Amino acid sequence: MVDYLVDSCGFSPEKAVRDLKHVRSIESPQQPNSVLDFFKRHGFDDTQIKKLVSWHPRWLSLDVEKSLAPKFRALRDLGFSQSDIIHITISNAPILNLRLHTTLLPKIELWRSLLGSNNVLMKFLKRRLRLLSCSIDKCVLPNLSVLRDCGIPESRISIILKQHPEIVVQRPASLHALIDRTEGLGIPRHSGMFGWALRALYRVNEANFMAKMEYMRSLGWSESEFLSAFRTTPSILGASKKALQKKMEFWVKEVGFHPSYLAHRPVLLMCSLENRLIPRYRAMEILKSKGLCGDDCSLYTIMCLSEENFLKNFILRHKDEVPELCEMYASCCNRSGTR
Repeated sequence: MVDYLVDSCGFSPEKAVRDLKHVRSIESPQQPNSVLDFFKRHGFDDTQIKKLVSWHPRWLSLDVEKSLAPKFRALRDLGFSQSDIIHITISNAPILNLRLHTTLLPKIELWRSLLGSNNVLMKFLKRRLRLLSCSIDKCVLPNLSVLRDCGIPESRISIILKQHPEIVVQRPASLHALIDRTEGLGIPRHSGMFGWALRALYRVNEANFMAKMEYMRSLGWSESEFLSAFRTTPSILGASKKALQKKMEFWVKEVGFHPSYLAHRPVLLMCSLENRLIPRYRAMEILKSKGLCGDDCSLYTIMCLSEENFLKNFILRHKDEVPELCEMYASCCNRSGTR
């Protein structure tokens, strides 16, 4: 058996000896050969098969027709392609240890209903999230109830799940701690921002939160201004320091805004500098120079407009009076798109 693990499965002699206890029931090469052949028939390459049996050597003793084949057929019946099944197995190998009808299928069905499609589910399974290994009854369903009890509407819970399903995979005690942390930062449960703040804080621990606050203080904000900005735009926690610095420099040095103005309108730091802020600012400067836009025209409002409305109301409307405006705006956007 040690020779078989080394010659047929690529184990080192040391690993083969260590894992011998998992395969002592195997009496002939026919049994493990059937497992290796099964994976090959289903599109796994030699490297992938080596990984699987290295992680779970006891699989070499599985009855292919009773254990592996039914699970692969079930996954195909659910609409997963051969490539999908390979990804699922490699990224979430322990699922082959799950009982098919009482555990594996109910978990997949639940996540498909929560995420909306096989494609979205596959996206997260490839990232090796614990969607299929966590307990539905002890984690997922209790955590969903907690989110609903917080007053977060189903539509927002759906968005949160499709972006960060890890939030409901964690232990309920951890979710309660995250809720307490969010409330402690001044965002009540009934706030429309509560769900977004939960999502932002889930990915940022206390130390990184404080580091981001100190960084924004170095750019001219006070602690209270940073907290105020977080409460209205929680996603600011996910913005990189480099991006925030560039946008602050643009608004403060080029446009002339005070940092405090931006603290009360943090969405201006979340817009793309190259694709939105600079092109629109240049366009508005041209319109002002031609007397086609008054000083009362708010840049904040301008930057928050959809691209369609901005083009309609400020670019295409003045294409006859300022023919170079369209070309300038398109050129500016195209240059940023190639960076």
